[in-house]
Amino acid sequence: MQKESKSVSSELKEKEEDHVPSDEVNPDLEEHEEVVDGANTDRPEFSLVSTQMRSLNEEIPNKFRGWGLLSALGFCLFCFNTWGSNAAYALYLQEYINEDVFPGSTVIDYGAIGGLTFGSGLVMAPLINYGVGFVGLKVAILCGVLVQFVGVMLASYSTKLWQIYCTQGLMQGIGMALVAVPSYLILPQWFKGGPGGKRNLAFGLGTAGSGVGGIVYNIGMEPILTKHGWHWALRTQAIICLVLNLVAILLSKSRDDKVKPVYKVYDREVFLNFGSLIMTIWVMLSLLGYVVLMYSLGDFTRAMGYGTKEASVVSTMVSVGIVYGRPAVGIIADRIGPIQASIIASWLVALFAFAMWLPCKNYATAIVFALFTGSLMGTVLVTSAAISAAVVGLRKFGVVMSLGWISVGVPGIVSPIIGLSLKSGGAPSRAQYRNPTIFIGCCYVAAGLVLCILRGWFIARNRLAGETERVDMLKVVVPFRDGFLGVFTLGNHKV
Repeated sequence: MQKESKSVSSELKEKEEDHVPSDEVNPDLEEHEEVVDGANTDRPEFSLVSTQMRSLNEEIPNKFRGWGLLSALGFCLFCFNTWGSNAAYALYLQEYINEDVFPGSTVIDYGAIGGLTFGSGLVMAPLINYGVGFVGLKVAILCGVLVQFVGVMLASYSTKLWQIYCTQGLMQGIGMALVAVPSYLILPQWFKGGPGGKRNLAFGLGTAGSGVGGIVYNIGMEPILTKHGWHWALRTQAIICLVLNLVAILLSKSRDDKVKPVYKVYDREVFLNFGSLIMTIWVMLSLLGYVVLMYSLGDFTRAMGYGTKEASVVSTMVSVGIVYGRPAVGIIADRIGPIQASIIASWLVALFAFAMWLPCKNYATAIVFALFTGSLMGTVLVTSAAISAAVVGLRKFGVVMSLGWISVGVPGIVSPIIGLSLKSGGAPSRAQYRNPTIFIGCCYVAAGLVLCILRGWFIARNRLAGETERVDMLKVVVPFRDGFLGVFTLGNHKV
């Protein structure tokens, strides 16, 4: 009788746990929410989710309607006014060099300024993530919007090179990071990862905003720069970014009250996790190739004997490629898995670099190459969020993304200098870019190989977690042999 009463009471307890109200967060969910994101596979033997357990992933709306749709539009505007507006730096770079705006400066100086804009704020991502936990997501983004506005506005009044370093380089970089780092935390709370999820599509559509911004700011700022000078072009850009970013803040809404995310500067489990570390290497290799390629195409066109107008068109074609390419990558990633999609994209970029850019001799080939590579070279910015969520889950998503942002920022700072250093000297010719082209191709080949290792680790981790019935994915230890064999495992593993 005692055994029967115990079994009845345990069944009642399970039923009570199954009916946790949707507006309350079960404290045990942290233990299970990694499972859905982490397994991400169609194979039932790897599925760790019990039908009697609620998870954070199951409560995600996963619909392009209501606040989910508005937040996706807001994220798109953030990308438009950060990475999109930063693409216009190529215009100012040409103006500074051609008009000798700051006497005594070198090309390396301007490359360093571009690097600071791209990465100076991102290397402080753990501190930004920690600050979001104190002031809130929207307040943190608002601070970034204001810092970016002030930096670009002050740059328009600069008369010395060191002032451009501090304003257009450092201040704008910090402002963009304060916008970008928190904004990336929103979409995973509204869209699921794994089979049937729309997380990669949401990020693909959102990050396409940077491509639209690259087109709009390049085309829009050029006539202002030509007629009224670089000062007014910077002021116009600063005002447009300010207004649109404020609109984006109003459109965005987080689900922090449901997810209860962890905001830390450092988390030992996350930072020492093999999946996190291998992801960091992939991001760094991808960004080294991405930034060198982005900053080299325009000057390569001029080196072939074409004018500034043709060079600007080729650079703009990269942004056009981003507009159609990133949503397409997002759709494919949701179907075959973000890691598989990223491997294919990485190796295709390497193939185009070796097969199209290296022997390129005319304007038409340069345009086609820019369209193809523009659609694929930034895949890391589309899929890294979904892969990060798969590694650690939603609650520690901000922590692992901070590590990822550092691996974006460091290459972003040094890549322009590397690209300019690899460029050969002498009279302008396409041969000057042989070394940068080989470097870019090798970076993307290596990035794809690193992802193969990450895929093998995911397959082994999910299998071991299923065998041991462990649901805390960060505590699953993958032996070297299992991970190595996982690299060569075939099948539809949507990791």
